[in-house]
Amino acid sequence: MTSENTEIILITEYFHPDTASTGQLMTDLAVGLQERGLDMTVYTGQPNYHSGDNERQPQVSRYEGVLVKRIRAPQFRQSSILRRLFNWMVFTFWMSVVLLVSRSEQDREIVFVSNPPFLPITLWLVCQIRGWDYTYIVHDLYPDQPAELEYFRKGGLIDRTWERLNARALLDAEKVVSLGPVMTERLANQAGPSFDVDKATVIHNWEDENFITPRRKNKNWFCEEYDLVDTFTVLYSGNIAEFHELETLIEAAPAFEDKDLQIMIIGEGDNKEKLISMAEERDLREDTVKFLPFQPFDDLPYTLTAGDVSVVAVKDGFEGVCVSSKTYTALAAGRPVLVIAKDRDDEARIVDQFDAGFNVPQGDTEGLVEAIQTWQENPQLREEQGANAREAFENHFTKKQSIDRYYELLSEQAN
Repeated sequence: MTSENTEIILITEYFHPDTASTGQLMTDLAVGLQERGLDMTVYTGQPNYHSGDNERQPQVSRYEGVLVKRIRAPQFRQSSILRRLFNWMVFTFWMSVVLLVSRSEQDREIVFVSNPPFLPITLWLVCQIRGWDYTYIVHDLYPDQPAELEYFRKGGLIDRTWERLNARALLDAEKVVSLGPVMTERLANQAGPSFDVDKATVIHNWEDENFITPRRKNKNWFCEEYDLVDTFTVLYSGNIAEFHELETLIEAAPAFEDKDLQIMIIGEGDNKEKLISMAEERDLREDTVKFLPFQPFDDLPYTLTAGDVSVVAVKDGFEGVCVSSKTYTALAAGRPVLVIAKDRDDEARIVDQFDAGFNVPQGDTEGLVEAIQTWQENPQLREEQGANAREAFENHFTKKQSIDRYYELLSEQAN
C-alpha cells in the first residue's frame, strides 16, 4: 500500500528523450505525478527508438524533478526484430537484478508498463521475492499480441505457458490499469475467474492538450510545403507495425487515382516496405499515396493537423490487445477519424460514442471508399465531426485528466 513515505518506482524501457509513444506517455506520467507530490524514481534504458535521440544518457540524472536511473548495458537502435529482442532481454534482466539487490529506507511501490513483453512476468517474480506491491499498466496484452501475429501457435505450449505466467502477474497485482473496456474484458478472461475485476481501472492514454491543437490547413506550413492546402488529405501518422491495418487503405486507394486526393502515410516500422510495395504495384506511389519518414517531434502540431481526415488502424484480432495512442492524437487534432477496426474495438467505440468519424472493418475497401467520399462531398459533416472529436478529447482524454486519475489511483492509500 502507498504511504506518505513511499517511493514510487516507474519501470519503462522508454523515457525522454526517446520519442516512442510509450516513452512520451511515461515521461508525462512521471513528471505529472512528481508535480502532484509523489516521490517518483524512473528506471529506464538508454535511448534506442528509431526516431529518438540516440545519444547516450547519464546513468543517473534528473528530468524536471524526477530521478532517472538508466541501465549501463548497451542497447541497439531498433531497426529489426532481432535488435528489439536483444534490447528487451537486456533491459528485463538488468532491471530484475538491480531491483533484487537494491536497498532503500523507504517503502516502495513498483509501477511497470507491459513493454518489453517479458517484463511483467519477471517483475512479478521480483516483487514476490521482495514483498513489494505493484501496479501493472497494460498497454499491450501478452502473449495475445505475438500469438495474433502468428509468431507462435495459439493454444500451443508457448502460448499456454506465457498466458499462465502473465495471469499470475495480473492476479497478484495490487492495481491493474487497462486502456479500455474491451481490454479489461480480455485481460480478465486471461487471468481467470478468480481475478478481481474491481482492481482493474480504465485510464485512457492521452495527448497534451496544449501541444496538439486544431489548425487550419491554410495556416499550416507543412500543408504548404507538401501542396496539401487545397488537396483532400487522408493522413496516417505514427508507427507502421504489423498490427496497424493499413493494407485496407492502400487497397482502396485506386478508387481515388484520378481524384484530387492525397493519402499521406508518415512514419516508420516493420510493415512500411510491404505498404510501399503495394502502392508501387498499383502505380500509386507519390501520386495518390505518399510516404514520409518520421518527422521531428517539434513539427507534430503541424504534421498531425495536415489531413482532412485522420486514420487509426488496428489489425483484425487485436480487439482488446492494445488501444492505439493515435486515437487520442487524432481526436486532439480536431479532424474526423477514420477507424479501420471491428466496431466493438475500443478505438471504434470511442469514435462512435462521440460522433467523431466513421468506423470501417478491416478489408472493407468499399466501405472505406464510401466514408471518404461522404466526407469529400459534405464539408459541413467534416467540420461537425472534427469539432466533436476535439470536444470529446478536451472532455475525456487530455494529459491532465489522465494523470489526475493515475494520481488518485496511486495516492488513494496515502492518508
